[in-house]
Amino acid sequence: MRSRGSLQGGRGFRAQSARMDNLTHSLIGFVAGDAIARSTADVPGGLSAATRRSYFVTVAAIGSNIPDLDLLLTYGGFAPGKLGYLLHHRGHTHTIVGCVVLALLLYGCAELWARLAKDRFSRSDRLGILGMALLGALLHLLMDGLNSYGVHPYWPFDNGWVYGDSVFIIEPLYWLAAAPLIFTVRTWFARIVLSLAALAAVGIGLYLNREQPLWVAGIVLVALALLIAGKRSSPRTVALVSISAMFAITAVLVVAGRATAREVASFAATMFPNDETIDHVLTPLPTNPLCWDVLLIQTGGGQYTVRHGVVAIAPSILPAANCPRLGLGEHTSAPMTPVPAPSSARVQWVGEFTMSQAALASIVDGNCEASELMQFARAPFAMEREQRHVLGDLRFDRGPELGFAEIELSDPPPQRCQFHVPWIPPRLSLLRSLQRTGEAPGS
Repeated sequence: MRSRGSLQGGRGFRAQSARMDNLTHSLIGFVAGDAIARSTADVPGGLSAATRRSYFVTVAAIGSNIPDLDLLLTYGGFAPGKLGYLLHHRGHTHTIVGCVVLALLLYGCAELWARLAKDRFSRSDRLGILGMALLGALLHLLMDGLNSYGVHPYWPFDNGWVYGDSVFIIEPLYWLAAAPLIFTVRTWFARIVLSLAALAAVGIGLYLNREQPLWVAGIVLVALALLIAGKRSSPRTVALVSISAMFAITAVLVVAGRATAREVASFAATMFPNDETIDHVLTPLPTNPLCWDVLLIQTGGGQYTVRHGVVAIAPSILPAANCPRLGLGEHTSAPMTPVPAPSSARVQWVGEFTMSQAALASIVDGNCEASELMQFARAPFAMEREQRHVLGDLRFDRGPELGFAEIELSDPPPQRCQFHVPWIPPRLSLLRSLQRTGEAPGS
């Protein structure tokens, strides 16, 4: 049986990540809507410039959150429990088709609001507002696709997961990029939200990098430069500064992520020449693209291994041992052992999980709960706890209690699968390879 503590821990993490991540989505939509509204010409006979901007900003900000309406399935009880959350959040609403449908619904709401407010849309206004709804929803999909959690945007044509491995799920630098708008927004509420977000971004950056004075100085200087630009520039320039800063942050993280992937491939081949790398999960540490959390997923000799470490892409500037940490991997449900390879300036090993490939396949085979979790788990692990099998995902193993991506399998297993979603299991090739070799379960 799951303990009360483990359930609360899973729900707490889930709720916290949803709330904070939606701040980022909202600010990105807000900045995009403001920049487009201030950079396009008004059309005679339509909305006034101020009203048009309000529609653009509001619709883009709401659109940047509507894919997360799938949370109503889990919180509303239609897809309850951990499996319901894992399989339905970032599900059908986090696809291109789903975003188009949601954008059309949002546009319909904007039309209804305009009638109630007696605002008259021109053809240009309608196209602009529809474009903002679609842009906002697709921006949400894009940003979610840039982290290691993943999305499957091409459903129903391709049901596989896509992972960007470039942006942490909560990246305060995006909050800081919106700081120039403090001086151009019209309401005190918006100014307070933007100010608090900027202060939080600086505070988090200073705390995480407190042992790196040069990096701290860089964060402070960037914050001051953005605020000076916001104070001294025209509203249009301010909007362009903010959106350019967000583009720059994304570009730096993506480029750094590709560099980290090459670095991981290089040392994996050198340190573990007898193992085959089947995936690597990369996550940048917040506010610092020089440091990356990595899960190296490998197979060899009938064993399945996930090695956890911290990678520094500029070790001469910031070695891996000095990278800021979030406590990732220091306390886990999965039994971890030391990695049989030395740490260095470019990689600091935390630990590894290993088990028989055949044993993992035997746990999943014929078990609905396990098969459903494997439709989500990118770095799966299995173990026994109190004579019950526990299956989870090492990407989200944050403590000794079972988290939101870890389940205790029922004994006996359920006769029927509870959830029917089309997502292709990330580690399907691993399970299929065992079926082809004909290894005996549990060997």
